[in-house]
Amino acid sequence: MKNIKSIIIGLVVVLFIASTVYAKTEGESQQRGDKQKGSIFKKLNLTPEQENQLEENRKAQGEEMTKLHAAIKEKQAKLQEELKNPLVTRAAIEPLVNEIKSLQMQLIDRRISGIFAVKEILTPEQFSMFQQMMEKRQGNRKKHFKNWSEKRKGTGQN
Repeated sequence: MKNIKSIIIGLVVVLFIASTVYAKTEGESQQRGDKQKGSIFKKLNLTPEQENQLEENRKAQGEEMTKLHAAIKEKQAKLQEELKNPLVTRAAIEPLVNEIKSLQMQLIDRRISGIFAVKEILTPEQFSMFQQMMEKRQGNRKKHFKNWSEKRKGTGQN
């Protein structure tokens, strides 16, 4: 059972990493994202057909993920509001909790579907290289967050 949990957690981390590449951004972040995407496409040596397929997949995934994130946020806000009521019971909020769980499962399912869609578009070598790039990117993000967090602690802004 512990091994299964480790596998699931690892998979969720990989899914999160892969989904960040396809996140839609605006303004300056969009330009940076386009440069990063172009760099990734170049390093993977993609065909124009693969680039188009990945872009279509990214857009479809982005729309679905945005809807799911919004629904989760809405349900979590409702839950927080319900929990402020001193008379609320566990039984009263259980349906809302189950809705949140269901939406979170759908989110994980979409991430897995997205990864398998990418896996079908890329060659095995390209997919392996893609995973390595995403792991490196995630490591850089963790390092950046750790540095930022330590700076906040040092300035007393907790």
